[in-house]
Amino acid sequence: MKHSDWLRLQSEGESICAILRQQGYVCRKQTRRLSWKLSKTGQNDYMLRWLPAPINEWNLMPKDTSPQWEQLWQLIERTLTTIRGEARKTLPKPTSQLENNSRPWAIIRLLPDARRHTVARFFNRQDAEDYRRFLKRFIPDAEFEVFFDVPNEQL
Repeated sequence: MKHSDWLRLQSEGESICAILRQQGYVCRKQTRRLSWKLSKTGQNDYMLRWLPAPINEWNLMPKDTSPQWEQLWQLIERTLTTIRGEARKTLPKPTSQLENNSRPWAIIRLLPDARRHTVARFFNRQDAEDYRRFLKRFIPDAEFEVFFDVPNEQL
């Protein structure tokens, strides 16, 4: 991981903790990790962690079905959306049309409300299937699909 990415993720984590502190949570940074212990009196303790490549996303553990976990995760997602939305406004959008055209096999993560997120792109189907199996092993609750994404110009 690049140092600039580490600093960006640490800043995201600190921003999340700042919002959580306003909600009455105690956040303790874990040394040398992109990880924070979240606790609140009368509730379970949770661990907010950045899961590195190939997953590359924030995770709140342990994952349970309690309303407190759902409420905490929604607060984290809203904070991340706000932070990343501000960052997108300041950074120019890179154009990677050539990369998308040369790598037609894609893995998408199926999200709630019929949303989709492209996780990775590959030159061939076998590589995509192998990577999907790898992701499924590390994120068993998530749903991933492999599909062939033909650019509109080639239709």
